[in-house]
Formats: sequence, structure tokens, C-alpha cells
Amino acid sequence: MNEVNTESINLARLDLKGTSRLIVLLGSKEGIRGVSKKLKQYDDFVSVGKGLFIAGSNVCVYTDILQSLPTLSFIRTREIPGIKTRHDDPHAYRAYSIVTYSFNSPTAGQKKRVERLLRRSAGIRLRPGVLLFPVLRARERRKVLDYEKEHSLLDSKEFNNELKSMGAISMRWSRLRLVDPLESVQIKEAIERTMNRDLFSIESKLYKIRELSKNPLTTTDILRKQSAAVLRRYRKLKFKWTLAKILWYYDAKKSLKRVYNLGLNTKYLIDNRNWTIES
Repeated sequence: MNEVNTESINLARLDLKGTSRLIVLLGSKEGIRGVSKKLKQYDDFVSVGKGLFIAGSNVCVYTDILQSLPTLSFIRTREIPGIKTRHDDPHAYRAYSIVTYSFNSPTAGQKKRVERLLRRSAGIRLRPGVLLFPVLRARERRKVLDYEKEHSLLDSKEFNNELKSMGAISMRWSRLRLVDPLESVQIKEAIERTMNRDLFSIESKLYKIRELSKNPLTTTDILRKQSAAVLRRYRKLKFKWTLAKILWYYDAKKSLKRVYNLGLNTKYLIDNRNWTIES
């Protein structure tokens, strides 16, 4: 199923049928812009977003253009492999959904809400405005994403609906699989980039608190409140990235432990600072 919330795209050509492909351009902004400009000259490509195209069956004619930067190409599939299905490369043969979104003139509030949605979602960021989600069988989805009510993760449909409610121009394609299994390396790299981005947001805030703690004019109560807020966000991200072992076959344990230890050490510094001041 395709779900669309836009007025500026030819809706009749959005669907993936037969051998048509959804192509996601990756790499630098300049590279994506240059290749997009070339592809838009040909009737075999329909632009459905920045760096996203639906291509017809003659895509092999344009190999030279497409090979000038990293890409991911998807076609529709009926099969949804189970999470425990064994493959040498589990990313190469599973089913995915893609959500792409943009805002005409995003407000600061919309940007902040999107960041919160990203942290609450099961998706990984292929590039700005383009997310990839695993497609799960109904029973597996209930078991994995919804088993802990307080920290349940959004799937692609829920994420897309939330974007629509915010006024985003959004599109969703589901039941996709990679055309070329070798492109799965791009997915593995995107998983790691997304995790590093999520955890960096926690680490940078903790380091900022540690710097603030050196200022005698900053009260310990303020530091404790800031630290508690960061650790609450960490717990939510920990839930997401612990599930990554099931959802994305990615073990984030060491990275989570590193950030957890930094949080504990920061809490110790704040408590010790209070003791020193009182002494």
C-alpha cells in the first residue's frame, strides 16, 4: 500500500507496479542534486521527493548515472520473512517500508516534534527526510513493538500518520525488498549512523552539564534536573536500541553501556560537587 499526503506530485504514477522500482539516492547533497537533475530529464523516472524516484523497467539503461553515487533500489514484494528467518545476510532479503517527508516552511516546534518522533520510531534514517522501517508479521509486531506500553515504538504507518497530523508532506511505501542484495551494506551503515546520531545527542548534553558543573554560579538543583531529563531520554533510546538486536540484527550493547557509564559518572560529579560546596 502507498499512503500519500501531497498535492504537488502526479498521484497516478506513485504506485510501484510490476518491475517498477523505488530508488533512493544517498551520499552528499551535491551528488544527490546533480544526479536528480539528470534523472528528471528522462520519462522513465518520476520524482517523488528530494532524491527519490520511481523508475520504469528500463532503469538498466541509466546504470552509468546511478552508479555515480550510493543508491538503494526497491521493488514490491508479497513475502514478509519472519524475524527468525535465517539468511547469511538478513538485511538483504527482508521486507521494508519507506517514509519520506518534508515541510514547506517548518516551524521550530515542528522540527522538535519530528525529532521526538524519530526517537520513538522503529525506523532508521537513510538521509534527512527519508526513513527505512522493517515490516513485521502481525504477531511479531505485537510481540516486539508493543510489549512494553510506556516505551512502544512507532511503525511506519503510525509514524506517517503522526507526520500527517503535523501538516507534513509525507509518503509511505510498504512491502518492499532490495533489488540487489549487495546494497544491504548501505542499510547496515545507516543503522550505525542512526544509532551514533541518537546517542551523540545524549552524550553532548551530558558533557554540557559537566561543563556547567564547573561554574559555581550554577546551582546543584539545576544540574540535577538537567541530568534527570537527559537520563529519561536515554532510557527511551535504550529501549529502542536494545530492540535493534531483534529489529535490525544490530547489537548496540557496548555503545549503550558507554553512554550509561557517562551518565552515572556525571551524576556522581554533581553529587560530589554538592558535598564539596556544603563542606
